Amino acid sequence: MNETPSLRFDGCMATNLEQAYRQLEQVYERLIAPLGLSLLEWYALRALYDEDGTSASQLAHEVCRHPSSMTALLDRMEEKDLLHRQVDTHDRRSVRVFLTERGRALRPQVEHVANRLSRLIEESITQEQMETFQYVLSVLQNVHLPEPS
Repeated sequence: MNETPSLRFDGCMATNLEQAYRQLEQVYERLIAPLGLSLLEWYALRALYDEDGTSASQLAHEVCRHPSSMTALLDRMEEKDLLHRQVDTHDRRSVRVFLTERGRALRPQVEHVANRLSRLIEESITQEQMETFQYVLSVLQNVHLPEPS
C-alpha cells in the first residue's frame, strides 16, 4: 500500500483516469457477466433502484450518457423485461422509466456486485487514501473551463 504505482505519460491525469476506468470496467464486466447484463444496463438498474420512474433524460444523466443514446439501451432492457417506458402524464414529450418485477428481483445480485468491487478496492488502499481519492474525484467532476471574457 505504500508503493507509489507508476503512471503513464509522465502522470497525465486524463490518460491515467481513463486507464483506471477501463481496468475497473473490465472487473465489473467479469462480475456482472453471470447476470446477463451489460455494464451500462447494470448502471441503469442501479440508478432506477435509487429512483424508479425517473425520466429517460434524467436516467441518461445518471449513467453519464447523452439522452439521444438512451433509446437503444432502453430497447434492450425492455426486451430483457428489466424495465418498461411510459409517457409522462404531465409532460407528453417526456418518457418515464420503471422497473419490472424481473428488474426489481435482480437488485440483491446487482448490489452484491457493487459491494464485491468495493471490497476489492478496500483491500488495495487504506480508508484515508479512499477518502482523499473521493475528495479529488469530486473536485475533478467540477472542473470547468472559464468562459472567454
